[in-house]
Amino acid sequence: MSLHLYPTRFLVVTATSSTLLLACTVGIGVYLNGERARTAAELGENLGSRRAAAGLEETLTDLLALRSQGTKEVSPLHERVAAHLDEIRRFADKEAESDLARSIEASFNRYLALLNSNPISATNQLRDDTLPASRRLREYNSREVLESEREHQISLRLLAWGFVAVGSLGSVAGLVLGYGLARGLRRAVDSLLVQVQGASDLLGQELATVRLDRVGPEGIEKLVERVGEVVRALQQREREVRRAERLAAVGQLAAGVAHEIRNPLTSVQLLIQTARKDPSAGLDREDLVLIESELGRIEESLRIFLDYARPSKPQREACDLARIIRDTLNLTRTRAEQQHVAIRFAVPFEPILLFADPRQLRQVVMNLVLNALDAMPGGGTLEVETKANANVVGLFVSDTGQGIPPEIFPRLFEPFATDKETGLGLGLVVSKRIVEDHGGTIVGTNRPERGARFEVRLPQ
Repeated sequence: MSLHLYPTRFLVVTATSSTLLLACTVGIGVYLNGERARTAAELGENLGSRRAAAGLEETLTDLLALRSQGTKEVSPLHERVAAHLDEIRRFADKEAESDLARSIEASFNRYLALLNSNPISATNQLRDDTLPASRRLREYNSREVLESEREHQISLRLLAWGFVAVGSLGSVAGLVLGYGLARGLRRAVDSLLVQVQGASDLLGQELATVRLDRVGPEGIEKLVERVGEVVRALQQREREVRRAERLAAVGQLAAGVAHEIRNPLTSVQLLIQTARKDPSAGLDREDLVLIESELGRIEESLRIFLDYARPSKPQREACDLARIIRDTLNLTRTRAEQQHVAIRFAVPFEPILLFADPRQLRQVVMNLVLNALDAMPGGGTLEVETKANANVVGLFVSDTGQGIPPEIFPRLFEPFATDKETGLGLGLVVSKRIVEDHGGTIVGTNRPERGARFEVRLPQ
């Protein structure tokens, strides 16, 4: 036998919390690192754009100075300007920056077009349009660099505070989970000690109380040993109780069957003994009727016992529940008249068709009707109703007797649960099994006015 120090629920909570904390930490780290990388890349791009714009402005300034001095051989500077423009186009990732680059390129192309035909106009174009456009690009890039630096600083601060928050969250979560685990462990151990003591009380044995001031190997082993003793004793006691219950059930069943068979046999034996002592008297019609009736009681008791001991599977076929009820009531009508019991059954206009075992359904109806008649020895009313819809058929049997006794009600469908002087107490047990084998339900209740009411519901 082993003792789990950490209950499963605490391990699940710990694993789940740790996984969530790890996922949160990784998510925050990935997000903050992504933000840092993004701002760093944007800053690098803006720095490159500003460097290219500054280089272009410087080259254009040198070109303007040479043109103002009358220098004609400036092709190397033209090539440098073209290289700077290519670099600016490569770094341009914003619409405004692209517009400024196109403006500079168009202005410089106009300068090149005027250079051969009108050198003075070309120099003016360079001074008044191309160079100012280049200066505007440099200023734009300088502002973008400052903005990127500010965002990069913010992302670095967020990264730092994020790791501080993750570390703090991990520490707090560790403290909370540690406290919860320790408290849960203590409760689990205390609960186990209480269960051990309660089990010892149920067994009627005095077991030494085990207290764990410290959760150590010696204390745990001692506790495991005590729990093992209690469990083994409980298992032995449970086996003895089950054996006693089976013997008691067999004895009760044997006593019931013997009682049910002995009474009719006694009557039959008395009649036969009387006829043997006085052969001239013989057995008249009433005696034969009585013998037949008593033998029928014996046969019925044996049938009920066999139905309980060896239940048969339903032999399903199409049948009419209303006809089964009507035939059953006809069989019991003589007894009902003798007991002054009025029978009320409104025969439905249409058949109530079921795909079921008609013999078993007749047995259920017979058991319910006979129970109702047993509850009204001095007269009353037996009412049978049927209700049917598209899916379920309901059968309701009500009487005006004393109702189901409170001490019998909790064990209504258990074997031998009866307060009658005759009968095995198996009729409702067999009826319940038959109804459930047909996929239905049966319940018994006491009516508010008086008497009992049994409800059977079967799938149609």
